[in-house]
Amino acid sequence: MVSSSIHFNKKVNFFEVSLFLLCMEKLPHKKDIYCFLIDDDEDDRKIFEIAVNKISPDITIGYAHSGPDAIEQLKKCERIPDFIFLDLNMPIMSGAECLVELKKTASVAEVPVIIYSTTITEKIIYDTLHDGAFDHIEKPSKIDKLVQYLKRIFQLQD
Repeated sequence: MVSSSIHFNKKVNFFEVSLFLLCMEKLPHKKDIYCFLIDDDEDDRKIFEIAVNKISPDITIGYAHSGPDAIEQLKKCERIPDFIFLDLNMPIMSGAECLVELKKTASVAEVPVIIYSTTITEKIIYDTLHDGAFDHIEKPSKIDKLVQYLKRIFQLQD
């Protein structure tokens, strides 16, 4: 199931919609996208890679298997990612803790962080948006749903 920061099953206030649209305008509009996935599960990393490759071979993916690994890589990276996808359920440092650290890291503080996790609750959405997340996607059971979401975020047409 694809989750979004805007929930149409509830009353949507004008400010929330405007803010979302403004953020979408600031996203990169290019074909050579660089994504960085922080996820401890190798199978989930492979699924993400398959979905991205279905979209475009020009999209590059960087990986980290933990929060501390991600912070270390991103502090010394030569290329700043266009998007960071972050799993919440990881050992050593939770995704929520990692999000806070990412937003403190000058080189990537402005990069949109998308929570990419098996469980997305209203509390998780509220807390992570407060801490600087851009959007949320629940890990879908079908790759095609992930592909649809990524195309929308990457703003790429078929």
